[in-house]
Amino acid sequence: DNVRKLSKLQETEISLKKVNLNKSLDEALVFANRSSQGKKLDIKINKTSEDITVMANEFLLDVFENILHNAIKYNRNEIVEIQINIFREEINNEKFIKLEFMDNGIGIFDDDKESVFQKGYKRDKKIRGMGIGLSLVKKIVKSYNGKIWVENRIKDDYEQGSNFVILIPELK
Repeated sequence: DNVRKLSKLQETEISLKKVNLNKSLDEALVFANRSSQGKKLDIKINKTSEDITVMANEFLLDVFENILHNAIKYNRNEIVEIQINIFREEINNEKFIKLEFMDNGIGIFDDDKESVFQKGYKRDKKIRGMGIGLSLVKKIVKSYNGKIWVENRIKDDYEQGSNFVILIPELK
């Protein structure tokens, strides 16, 4: 499925439209709960009560689903904890929506924080998958004139989980 989406992204010019970010996130959370692989999920969301609109498309759902799926898949804890923070941020007079997806999973080595977004990257060769998910996510976010990166959830301790940070220009 990701292979098909990746080729569609490469073949066609991406058209953007007004998207309700809250609605896309809610749909992704339903997906996460359905595909939790029998793990208990504790997902907390910190966001404004008002609807947030961004210039995006249907692929925004894929961004959220991929990040949530990885937070569940790469987690050895009995309870998978995911904290999602959504807030507005202004950078160089441009308004962005900043999303943070913090998990208590296995984390990402500091040396791998850039390569995790490259096609074919897999930390653990035994885990199924083609290593396309996060490269697809990065392509989608870039098509929105946004940015994505990963940090440690706890500064200087990658083993305490990851924090995937996304900036998407806000539509006013």
